Amino acid sequence: MQGLRLIGMVLAVAGIIYAIEYVPSGIAVWFWVALLGIGFFGLLFSFRTVRRRSGAAAAGARHRAKSKKRRA
Repeated sequence: MQGLRLIGMVLAVAGIIYAIEYVPSGIAVWFWVALLGIGFFGLLFSFRTVRRRSGAAAAGARHRAKSKKRRA
């Protein structure tokens, strides 16, 4: 999913460059800027979610290891 968002962000940057060069209307530029912002927010959100999940898994593993030490 993150790869798809990254590709979308690269396309948005290309779209911004294209819109600035060849499209006289300013709305096209704002469309691509909005797409880039949405992609960036999505990447940030998914990165934080993955970090939170991996951190919780590591904390659970540490807790289980401590429990095993106490029992032994």
